[in-house]
Amino acid sequence: MLLFGFLSIWVLLFGIVHSERPLEDGLLSDVDVKNLLQRLVVLEESLEVERQRNNKLEKTVNILTTNLEQTKRTFEEKCAALEKQLQNHLEERTMMSSSKNIEEKNEKWRTFKNNWQRKPVVHSWTPLDSSSKSKNRDSDALSIQRRDSTNLKKRLLVQPSQVPPSTVAFYAQRSTNIPASEVTSNHVLVYDIVTTNVGNGYHAPTGVFIVPESGIYVFSWSFRNGDHSQHSTQLMLNNNDVGLIHARISDGSISTTGLAVLHVNKGDDVYVKIPSVNHVGTIYNDVYGRASFSGWKLN
Repeated sequence: MLLFGFLSIWVLLFGIVHSERPLEDGLLSDVDVKNLLQRLVVLEESLEVERQRNNKLEKTVNILTTNLEQTKRTFEEKCAALEKQLQNHLEERTMMSSSKNIEEKNEKWRTFKNNWQRKPVVHSWTPLDSSSKSKNRDSDALSIQRRDSTNLKKRLLVQPSQVPPSTVAFYAQRSTNIPASEVTSNHVLVYDIVTTNVGNGYHAPTGVFIVPESGIYVFSWSFRNGDHSQHSTQLMLNNNDVGLIHARISDGSISTTGLAVLHVNKGDDVYVKIPSVNHVGTIYNDVYGRASFSGWKLN
């Protein structure tokens, strides 16, 4: 706007100066010309102020543009750094997951190998000849009983598997008779013929089942009486009586079975023994029937 006014005044003065008509014609007086010249000076000053203001605005715009570009570059660099950190984190998690899977597979293999190495050997046996001499059978039974009593005092050196299996079950039978002279109070029955021992909890040398995993278990035990005999057996949980059965017969033979459902904890001892009551006769184990001890985990 100032530039337009300045140009208008300049054109007017130029026309007056170069006009052939004298000033006496009454178009402009000297005062008018003087005023116009002063106005021209003011307009020039205003124009200079506007130029300076435009220069400042231009510098401000340049500074803002530079700052904006720097901010943009900084933002892009930070985004790139965050993206790189995220990528490294994902790669690290992938590597850790792979390592964990490999370690779990190795642990399963070690557990399987240890369980297989600790799997007890099932003793082979042949049925006893009913015509064998009772003296030899009684001698063998006495020898086994003494050995078993010694092992029970020493406790077991072989413990259950370190990693409890999902299924726990055992089943064992006794191979020899227990003569009347050996049927005494607190006599622990040893079932030395092991058929099933999933979890390695049952130990044939002592007749004790050491619980490898806490839970609800079912236990069953039995024995067989002969002519004119009576006996009792009880199921023991550590030092507590948790089951008792009794059988008496005057002629022939009879097998008696007990059953118990118990909650037991890892490391508890479960076994069968003869209680402190009257006992008469031999406990038989032959082709006509054998004493057995079994148990399995419900949950």
